[in-house]
Amino acid sequence: MAEASPEVTAVLLAKGFCDLHDRAANDGSAVQQDASLPPAARRALSMLSGLSLSAGISDDLGASVHTAMDLACGPFRDWGLPQFRPPFRHADVVLVERDLGVPTADCRELARAGGSEAAALEEIHHEALRMALKDYPARERARAYTSIREFVVRNPAVRDEDLHRFLVEGGHAAAARTIMSFYRPVPQAALHGGVGRRCAHCGSLLWPDRDAASFPDGRCRIRQCRLANPTPAKRDDVEAPGLWRLGTNAVLAYWVGPGLDEIRIHDALKAAGRKVVLYPQADAADVGVDGLDIGIDVKTYASPVVLAARLSRSIGRLDMFARRILAVPDDKLDLNPRYLQQLRDAYQGQHALEFMTSSQAIRELSR
Repeated sequence: MAEASPEVTAVLLAKGFCDLHDRAANDGSAVQQDASLPPAARRALSMLSGLSLSAGISDDLGASVHTAMDLACGPFRDWGLPQFRPPFRHADVVLVERDLGVPTADCRELARAGGSEAAALEEIHHEALRMALKDYPARERARAYTSIREFVVRNPAVRDEDLHRFLVEGGHAAAARTIMSFYRPVPQAALHGGVGRRCAHCGSLLWPDRDAASFPDGRCRIRQCRLANPTPAKRDDVEAPGLWRLGTNAVLAYWVGPGLDEIRIHDALKAAGRKVVLYPQADAADVGVDGLDIGIDVKTYASPVVLAARLSRSIGRLDMFARRILAVPDDKLDLNPRYLQQLRDAYQGQHALEFMTSSQAIRELSR
């Protein structure tokens, strides 16, 4: 029997984990090692077992979906399979956000690249907001979209009274139900003896960590925040967590995490005197500069190859802008110094794109 392809195995694992998560999110189904596993997940586990056998390792990595899901919280290169180590082109891909329990952006894109059209939760939230804004006057929709997205990114944890004030004073009664759905009550598991602690870097919560000696105040569960700020810091205590709301896991993963660099770029360019707006034209770009002169999109993919495949298929409405910049967080170069070069080399799209880190984009446009 021919050895399973590492590439196809990776794609089917991505598809399987997306299917498992979406089913659980939709109907609350638990992940079980039985006939209820989605077909892509069953096939992926079988192929993973084949790779384990071929590699001669003692553990059958495909024997348990739970084992595979735990491995998927780290990059393929760390799975213990020689087939997944460099030069395997997806070696850096992480499929599951360990703390939030959702598929990563890389996972969603890898699933799509393999023919899967798994409904990405980030797009579900975008669409829910766009549908809610249909009740606004047409001339107000773009402004309202920017206002709501910015509020959520800047307020991953928020007092009930501040959230309601935003709804009332911002004129968002028509979208109130949708905006409220982006938040949930603060989970008991996030508390430290009944008190919450907010992250000084992003404003989300610091969750208790098993390694209390290293992380006495807890750790932020937003991956992009942890990568940019390896040392946790507490902003303040949330003394009455019952009066607060926390973003849902999907919102934290798909809006707040990537949004940290979007906000950083916007605020820096505004301070430099540039005319900037967040999420212009209802999300044609993440940051717009001087109207339609410059559009900046921020992507936080771990793999430049996966990101290039996404961009080669489509850059979305970024093509509205005369100059198009694709920015990635600075920490991508700390982990992979050739990230930008690999991204440039792999990009095969028809539109001209400039690839920069967030800091490079700020320096370039602040001159």
